[in-house]
Formats: sequence, C-alpha cells, structure tokens
Amino acid sequence: MNSNCIGGVLHLRLLLFSTSNRILAAHPKISASRRLSTATMGSRSQLPSPPLAEKVKHEMELFGDVRVDNYYWLRDDSRKNPKVISYLQQENAYTEAMMSGTKKFEDEIYAEIRGRIKEDDISAPLRKGPYYYYSRTLEGKEYVQYCRRPIPNRDAPSSVHDTMPSGPDAPPEHVILDENVKAQEHGFYRIGAFKVSPNHKMVAYAEDTKGDEIYTVYVIDAETQAPIGKPLVGVTSNLEWAGNDALVYITMDEILRPDKVWVFSFHSLKAWLHKLGADQSNDSCLYHEKDDMFSLGLEASESEKFLFIASESKITRFVFYLEVSKLEEGLKVLTPRIIGIDTSVSHRGNHFFIQRRSDEFFNSELLACPVDNTSATTVLIPHRARS
Repeated sequence: MNSNCIGGVLHLRLLLFSTSNRILAAHPKISASRRLSTATMGSRSQLPSPPLAEKVKHEMELFGDVRVDNYYWLRDDSRKNPKVISYLQQENAYTEAMMSGTKKFEDEIYAEIRGRIKEDDISAPLRKGPYYYYSRTLEGKEYVQYCRRPIPNRDAPSSVHDTMPSGPDAPPEHVILDENVKAQEHGFYRIGAFKVSPNHKMVAYAEDTKGDEIYTVYVIDAETQAPIGKPLVGVTSNLEWAGNDALVYITMDEILRPDKVWVFSFHSLKAWLHKLGADQSNDSCLYHEKDDMFSLGLEASESEKFLFIASESKITRFVFYLEVSKLEEGLKVLTPRIIGIDTSVSHRGNHFFIQRRSDEFFNSELLACPVDNTSATTVLIPHRARS
C-alpha cells in the first residue's frame, strides 16, 4: 500500500462536504436545521483530533542520491500489516466523525444519483462465432454477469443491423461467470480481463482481490465453469489467447512495471511450450524489456491472426507481432525502436497498417506494409501540418 493513498477516503469525503456546503448555500429549500447541522461542522472546538502517523526513518539510495521517507512503513502490498490496518481504521473513524453532520445529506445525494441509473441493463451484444456475448447488471447488485446467447441462424451473414433476439422465444441465455457470486468471498473484487477462446469452449479471466492490480488468471470451461489447469499468479491483466492451445500474458518487475511477455500452453503441441498444469516458472518468455523507462502492453488483432506486443515510454512506442498459427517462430519486429517515434498497428487482409507519430509528424501519418515484407512500407495518408 503506497503512503500516497493514505487519507484518500478522507479527501473524497471532505470534497463531498465542500460540494454539499456550496449546494446548501445556494439551495433555498434546504431547511434551517440542516444548515445549522452543517455549520456545526465548522466549530473547531467539537472536532476530534486527527490521527498522527508515526515517523520511522527509511532511507532509499539511487544514483548516489539518498532520500528519506518517514512514512514508507505505511506501504503494505500484502494488505495484512496490523499496524498499517490499525492506522487506516483510525483515519476512517476520524473521517466518519468529521463528516457526521452531512451523513443524511450524503445519503440523499447518493440515492438521487443511483435513482438516475438503469441498474437492470446489458451491454451492447458482440456477435462472435455462434454466440452473442455481453455483460449484464442486475438491480441491487454491484457487479456484472458475463453472458452469452446462441445465434438462432448462425449461417446468416452478420450485418450492422443485426439484433440479438430476446423474449420467451429467444435462445436461452447462459451466464458464464457471475462477479456477484465471486465477490462474496472477498472485501475487494475486480475482473481486469475476460477472454473467450477462439473455439468458444474456454474462458480465461484475470482476477484482483486486493486492489493492488496484481492479478491471478484462471481458465474455466465456458459451459460448466469447471477449472482447467493451474492459475497463473502475479500477472497483469494483459492477457490474450494465441489460438485454442495457448495464452500470452505479461508479468511485472519489483516496481510493478510490466516488463516480460510469456506464453502458456495447454498441450504439448510445441516442444518449447509446457503442458497444462505444469509449473508457471517453466513458461516460455517471449520478450524481456530491460529498460525501466519502458513498459509492455498486449493486444490481439481484430482478425485474431496476430498478437501485438508494444513497448512504450513517454515519447517512444515500438511494436512486435506474434503470428498465432506459428507460435514457434516467436516475436518479430514490426516497427523498430526509434527514440521519439510512437507507432500503433493493426491488421487486415494481407497487410499491417501503422499509425506513426513524432515531433516532426505531430498529426501522425498512416502507412501500410505486406505481412510477408514488413520493411516495404507505403504511405497511405501523409502527415499534414496545421494550416
């Protein structure tokens, strides 16, 4: 837990308190008693004393420079340090006492905001293979359900006017995963990635139960929810299927910088990939970004034939590609690493398309190159300076 996060709840509540004060001052219909209750908050004689964090000297040295952080002890990545938890509980108690005069008004604001939200709703369905995929929210529930519904006439061509059928005559909905059920076991719960395999038989999802954005990836049967193999631990939410037999994922270094791309296989189809259930440490590392100014990202092409791995810093971004049908060939450079050049890529047909930006081409330019000859780039839309 980073000490910069300490008091975040207090800051949010005080911000709401400040906002409510402005609303109270401008709203003619608010009763005098409520004004008096809020005004009482301003009486310093009735305010409790804030908790004081202990100062513990902690020195950190880098590049010959020594920095002292007296509150470093408040960092607790395990979320289990009793001393840190006790201090946070004191801060929360102080916040509750400070904001007690506006609690009723806060509840009214919250109820009004929630009343304007359609709680029983679904996302726009995505037609993929023989199914429509979508997420559903339920009234009174805080989390979503991941669902799919069979396409009635799957042989019919897809269209922009395609509409998922609903009602009693529609194909039955299948709930693949219900976050509301999973969250019951945890104080915090978030799914950072939910990926269906190309054959629609498996689902890989990245789960965070602490709020530290360090994920565990589980693979389940899409129909039965039965677990498949061992989970991947200590990873990011950057996760993609590489065909039906392998997952590509990214891990972090000690400062939580995404720095390594790995491949995990379910079958021994390739000699360099391990079987499902083998130790995660045996997975194949596709790339290690050793420059701590750069971090890695991962995405699948719309065609699902390629995975793109990007390494980026503040002003530079370069991209590798991995052909899903030829995993044994490993990563290949699509756009080279040139300081000051930022590139984004996509795939369609027999070509890669590259958007390139720099200080010189600040409005970007669009290029294309054949998949089998990535060095033969052609400018499709040149950069145009501001008029």
